[in-house]
Formats: sequence, structure tokens, C-alpha cells
Amino acid sequence: MPQLVGVIPAAGRGVRAYPYTTTIPKCMLEVDGVPLVRRNVELMRDQLDIRDIRIVTGHRGDVIRDHLGDGARLGVRITYVENRRLDLELPYSVFLGTRGITTHCCVILADECYVDSNHRDLLASPFETALVTCAFIETDNPKHIRKNYVGSFADGRVIALEEKPRVVRGNLMGTGTYVLHPDLVARLGEAYGDDAAAAPRDWTSWLGALCRDGAVVRPFFLRGGYVNVNSRDDLNYANYLVRDRTFAARTVSLVYVLDDESAPGLRPIARYAGEQKLAEIVVAARRLFPALEDIGRLPKTRVVVPSHTDVEAGQLLRLGLDAAQGDILVVAHSDDTFVPHDVDKLLVYLRDADMVVGSRTTRQMIEQGTNMRGLVRLVHIVLAKLVELLWWRFDCRFTDVCCVFRAFWRSTYVPLRTKLTAPGVEIFPELVIEALRARKRIIEVPVNYYNRDIESPYVRSPYQSPAVLGRILALIVRKRLGSGLGRWIAARRAAARRDRRSGAASHRSS
Repeated sequence: MPQLVGVIPAAGRGVRAYPYTTTIPKCMLEVDGVPLVRRNVELMRDQLDIRDIRIVTGHRGDVIRDHLGDGARLGVRITYVENRRLDLELPYSVFLGTRGITTHCCVILADECYVDSNHRDLLASPFETALVTCAFIETDNPKHIRKNYVGSFADGRVIALEEKPRVVRGNLMGTGTYVLHPDLVARLGEAYGDDAAAAPRDWTSWLGALCRDGAVVRPFFLRGGYVNVNSRDDLNYANYLVRDRTFAARTVSLVYVLDDESAPGLRPIARYAGEQKLAEIVVAARRLFPALEDIGRLPKTRVVVPSHTDVEAGQLLRLGLDAAQGDILVVAHSDDTFVPHDVDKLLVYLRDADMVVGSRTTRQMIEQGTNMRGLVRLVHIVLAKLVELLWWRFDCRFTDVCCVFRAFWRSTYVPLRTKLTAPGVEIFPELVIEALRARKRIIEVPVNYYNRDIESPYVRSPYQSPAVLGRILALIVRKRLGSGLGRWIAARRAAARRDRRSGAASHRSS
């Protein structure tokens, strides 16, 4: 059996996934914290024993190179080929990636996600006797089939291929995994010849023409999960497939921000410690004191304190999150307004999201409807709608971005850590904003919100003040204008570089 060479076309602009692909190529979108292109590099390495991989880059190829490097840390050797003619579509990228290869090569498109697939069985298939082997997979979703391609089969061969069929007649769809014979690579080179513009523009149609001409094209039938990531919905579905597969084995940490050192502030910790789904409780406090030392002796509970006591709530939150060890991070606050059994609610929705944020603005979930009425409730809604408006392209829907009670994946938090600069409670809307800017999916769910103080008809909080509101508004404006200004500067610099290149080209021609 010949040693396969891997080829990953990753040059496209990914316009259908915009605005997620404004600053990165589509293949760098993350599924459970791992970019798609890296997942496919690891798939080639682990299932197909491939150690030599070529990646064809184009739009923002520098992002791919910066992330993967030469492949040494992944145990492979990666070389890069630049595609400067994105208008020539996928066949040209395959041509560039396979040029000069004299053995069989495996092509896997960079923007696809495979979950628990049987690519290993491809090595035992008769791919050596075929000009090309195309991988197919079963699905019960006709919409997915219409976004891919289908094949017709006879006597163990593919006799026809159709890209994006209008009428779906079966449950098999083609994927972006192919094994190419050296003769196919040679034919592709001949198709381009001296005139690249006259070469094929559609990869599936070109392979279909080979089928009609009698070439030996064989199917390989994949098992497992598969997503062709072309949109935000596709990315969300890929995340769900990967996370749901191992969700029961993921560990959950609760970070309890101890902002109130009184007995009511300490009381909920024991209730959270009784929740079976929580592997640990990390209490982030400004200082140690006798009652807190007793709390630290509870099962699966530990206390972390900063080196000095002059810290605000946002700094306590970062301290706790950095100390937590779980795959999933849940945040609660010491005002004793939330209920531990709502942790289950957050976790259920986290299978479908990168972050789940509680909402306290739904009257049915507020005890007697008395503790979040009037101006406070209105302000929270207005702040949420302001974030929704300013980041409307990311299809977000919020009524409460300041709620402390929330859950998110560690893989969501880690890349955002250095961007969280707010020292106080404004860090909670900042977390939402930075997750949006990082192209993460956020789901808001209503949570129970109780007033434990029998002496007051509403929740007393030192943060319900005009000063805190001003800090939150200032943060929102700074985050929005800062990102817009940064993109404007980057666009101006790119335009200047293009002008310089075109000027240099004109000078050479003259």
C-alpha cells in the first residue's frame, strides 16, 4: 500500500459564513476550541498515517500558517502553497496542492468536520485501482444533501455525480474526502496546461465528466458525524456533534464570586456543593476568615484569594476562572439570588452553545415579580438591546447581558482571557461582548431569581447605581468603536499595500 500524501485546500474566502470570516479564513473557525483545519490535519495523521501534508492557502492564509507552523508540534510536516487565483475555484487549489506529487494523495477540504469517522478503513479500500475514490456518508437531512453532492452507483463504481441536487432521492451525500491516483493528478495538470482560465471551475462536475467517460471512480462509505461548515448554523451543529458525544464525561467547575462575606453570602456554597453535576466549587474571595476556612472544608470545595485584598468583583472572577480545572465553567455570585438546581438548565443548553447566560428579566422566573421591577429591570433590558444592536450582524438576542449566573466552555474562556480588562462587575457584559467578537454562539435562558431579604421588597445591590451604569456604557462603546476603528485601520493599510503593489507593477511594465 502506498504512503498517502495529504492535501488540504484552504484558500476560499468563506463569504457564506460572514461575518465570522471577516478576519479569519473559514477553516480557522473553531469546533470545541479546535480550528477545523487542525482537526483535519489530526485526522490525516491519526487515521490515515499521513505525515506529509500540503495546505493550499489564500484568504488570510497567514492566520493558518501562524497557527499550524511547520506541523512539527503536531507530528507532521506541513508545507504551504499559495493560491493567488481564488476566482478559479476549488479545482485550481487541488491542482496547486497536488502539483508534483507522484504517489496517491488524500484530499480533505479544510472547512469540513468529521466526528468519530471511519477514515481508517479507507486504507483497506481498493483505492489503488481507481482513478479517484470519493467518500459518501448517510444522512437523514435532505437540506444537508442539497448543499453537497450525490452520486449514482453500479457494480461498485460511481457512474455519475451531481453537485447540489435540486431533487433529493436518497440518503447518501458526497463529502470532501477524496483519494487521487497519480494519473488523476497528471490529468488535472493537463487540464490547466498553458491557460488556467480554460480549466474546470467546478470540481464535482469535472469528476462527473470522468465518470461518464468510463474512468474508474469508486465510492467509499463513511460512518460517523459529518458537517460541511458553510454557515453559522453549520458551525453550531458541528459544535453540538463534538460536544454531545462526550458531554457526560466533561467535568464542571463552579466559580463562586464571594463579594459578600456575611452569612447570607456564604450560605449558598453548601447548596452548590451538594449538586452532583459539579466536580468542584472554587470560591474566589478577597481574604481568608474563620467562617470561610470552614467552608473550604466542604467536599469538593476550595478557596482562592489574591495576593492583596484591594480587588474588585471582576478581578475575583478572573482569579476563580483561572484556578478552576473543569472543562465547563459555571459562575455564581454571593448575593444568594440564584438557585443551584438551575445549573442543570445552563448545562442542557450548553450542548448547543459556547456560552449560556441567565436572564433575570422574565417576570415568571422572578419571585412574586417584586424584586426586579421598574427602572432596574428596564436598564438591564436597554443594556442588552444596546449590545444586540451594536453587534446585530452576529444574530444575537439578549434581554440581560449583566447576569452573573452563566456557564461556558473552558475552550471559550481561554482565548478571551487576555481581552477581559474590566476590574469590576462590568466584566460580565464584557464576557458576552468578547465572546460575540470571537464568533461564539451565546444562548440566553431565563433563570430563577429570588429575593432572600425579607426586610426589602427588592434585591439590594451596591452595583445598582448610576456610576456602575456609566462604567458599563463606557465599556460597551469602547468595545464597539475600538473593534470598528481597528478594522478601518486594517482596511486602510491593506488598500495602501495594494496601491503600492499596483504602482510597482505599473513601473515594471513601463
